[in-house]
Amino acid sequence: MRLEVGRIVAAQGLHGEVRVLMDDPSIPLAGRSLQVEGEQAERRVERERPWKAGRVIALSGVAGRGEAELLVGRHLFGDDVGRPELGENRYYVHDLIGCDVLDETGRLLGRLQAVEPKPAQDIWVAEGPLGTYLIPAVRATVLAVDPQARRITVRGGGVLGPDAAR
Repeated sequence: MRLEVGRIVAAQGLHGEVRVLMDDPSIPLAGRSLQVEGEQAERRVERERPWKAGRVIALSGVAGRGEAELLVGRHLFGDDVGRPELGENRYYVHDLIGCDVLDETGRLLGRLQAVEPKPAQDIWVAEGPLGTYLIPAVRATVLAVDPQARRITVRGGGVLGPDAAR
């Protein structure tokens, strides 16, 4: 199974390295083969080093800063071998994307499209028939998460969306 390893957020230096934002920066990448979003062939991680919430890596075939900049914004995918189990109330982003988001009354707000890391907490982005909802990923707002049932229940009062003024 192919899993999202992280997202390339910036070029690093002049020699083709990239910064990768990861859910779990403790996962080693050196020597692994990863697929870059939008590419057919895999690229090997030639070297890595820690960086804030992820890693700085050198991918095979990326020779300079210009080539690295072309990869910014793309997701990296790899196999799930050695995927660590997360603690209680912790989830991998790819397990959440596509889940239905309902308020506490059972009303469907939309489907989770993205998780945006922010300094205080992540913001979950759901798209629904009325528009976009922004959900702070905090206990006061997120009431229940069931990735197997593909369902997330949130407290409507903590969600910002097109019908927040109602």
